[in-house]
Amino acid sequence: MNDTNSFNEWVASLERGDCGFTYVRFYADAPAWVRNEAVNRFGKGTVFLPPRQNRMLNSAAA
Repeated sequence: MNDTNSFNEWVASLERGDCGFTYVRFYADAPAWVRNEAVNRFGKGTVFLPPRQNRMLNSAAA
């Protein structure tokens, strides 16, 4: 379940900042493993921003 597509579904925003920092914002209902995956991908310079609202399902996005 920890594949790239699943990880990307939980990311609300991702920005590369100065000094090697990566700013990640997940949706509020993201499972715990996505935080660990972000650190594995982007390193110790990962900064977690407050979560956004729950992600919208495809049927509710219309």
